[in-house]
Amino acid sequence: MADALVDIILHGREERNIEYKESVRWDDAEIKAKLTRAVLAMSNIRDGGYIVIGVEQAGDAFAPVGMNQEDYDSFTQDYVSAHINNYADPFAEVTVTKAQHEGRPFVTIQVAEFAEIPVLCKRDGLRLRQGAMYTRSRRMNESVEVPTSAEMRDIMEAAVEKGFRRMLATLRRAGVQVAEVAEVEGERFDKELEGL
Repeated sequence: MADALVDIILHGREERNIEYKESVRWDDAEIKAKLTRAVLAMSNIRDGGYIVIGVEQAGDAFAPVGMNQEDYDSFTQDYVSAHINNYADPFAEVTVTKAQHEGRPFVTIQVAEFAEIPVLCKRDGLRLRQGAMYTRSRRMNESVEVPTSAEMRDIMEAAVEKGFRRMLATLRRAGVQVAEVAEVEGERFDKELEGL
């Protein structure tokens, strides 16, 4: 298993971009709903996140105990991705990795940050509302509908940056000479100072 995934499994605390679940079966409707909501939420934060299955919580401590074999076998890339993307608009990019660490099985679901525009929930479901935009709260580590302007600002800034980069790439492909924004701003500032 890659060292980065081991580090995430052993991290020992939940954060905005890391969520832990004890051993669960993918075919449980409540689990599918919780994991789908978490994926939609992590899609809308910088750099996405990870859901690790096989880590139990006792108070504030998280123990990487692994999964039982039936639960482990119930997770596949195709089933997880297809189910989640029945609710995601646009599609959420997830990578399901099944691995062993010290002889114990774990499943990690890596969630990519949205590619172009924020991910919305496209249909109602258990714990899911059509039209909702989910994120990971800054208040506590949970997947919620966007609760404050701070979370909305984070999402919108990421979307604007991605749109700007797409526009610059399109202009360059079209043969338009595009100066870097910092260079243009620096030159304009220098010209303004000349008059002082």
